[in-house]
Amino acid sequence: MKVQLDGVRRSYEVRRRPETGPRLARLMRRERSEVEALRGIDLRIESGESVGYIGLNGAGKSTTMKLIAGILTPTRGQVMVDGRDPHRERRRLSADLGYLAAQRSSLWWDLPVKDSYELLRRVYGIDPKLFRRRSEQLVARLDIGRHLNTPVRELSLGNRTRAELVGTLLHAPRLLLLDEPTIGLDIFAREAICDLLKEIRQDGGPTIVMASHDLRDVEVICDRIIMIDAGRLVYDGKIADLKGVGGGRRRLVVHHAEGHRLPSAPGLRPVGEAARTVTTFEYARGDLPGEILSTLFSDPLVEDVQLEAPSLEQLIKDLYAKAD
Repeated sequence: MKVQLDGVRRSYEVRRRPETGPRLARLMRRERSEVEALRGIDLRIESGESVGYIGLNGAGKSTTMKLIAGILTPTRGQVMVDGRDPHRERRRLSADLGYLAAQRSSLWWDLPVKDSYELLRRVYGIDPKLFRRRSEQLVARLDIGRHLNTPVRELSLGNRTRAELVGTLLHAPRLLLLDEPTIGLDIFAREAICDLLKEIRQDGGPTIVMASHDLRDVEVICDRIIMIDAGRLVYDGKIADLKGVGGGRRRLVVHHAEGHRLPSAPGLRPVGEAARTVTTFEYARGDLPGEILSTLFSDPLVEDVQLEAPSLEQLIKDLYAKAD
């Protein structure tokens, strides 16, 4: 399913206590103000794409997800999903939409997990045979079979998230919105969820939009990254292209004997605070002379030499610094 946002703005009205004035008045009165969560978002997501949507807390990620799902309407601008308004045609689009949010449950809190799945089967009108086959596959893949008779409220966070994901995928949605799906999970639950999403994507599955703070998950599942900061997009492109944003910067990390002086060369720039036994240089890709490496490797007072490319996390920090 295609997703399109044109000039989307979304504002909220908030009420706060006045900071000045008589104490009684401050207790009784509320001052109204407007908070702009999104400030003119233009976005295109093609059918079958897998997109990581990242940003700091309060940047506007969840607001964007709710607009795409039709839960909210834009203050200005237009949101379209497969050429339809997701809010006005929410019932029609819901059959093709899967929405998993860390703070929002799609299962019934007091019912056993399997009863919630049966209710979802009826809600979406899934054929019983297809439902049985699909649910068995998903339950086995996420290893929650022993929890099917447990009420949702008694599950741990990791098992509940796995159960929620099964419920989200039962009707084979064509658009999958994931809002912080792995937040607070242990490594085993996170790996199980990421592995399943990666498999679904490789099998020609749904369009995926995944909001996450965990860049490791984004790298595994997504090819494209969209960064949002204070309601505005600051980057939209392929992960591979993002790694070129830093200008091809690389680092040379040398572990050496204490007090040892290292050779210098044009293009090598010391960075960070020099430690007694570790010195770090920065250089542009292609500017590291081979003679320097030969000298370092043959130096008996040099213990180790490492060449490092900037991590995705560091590149994103640099982009945020530029946005500020």
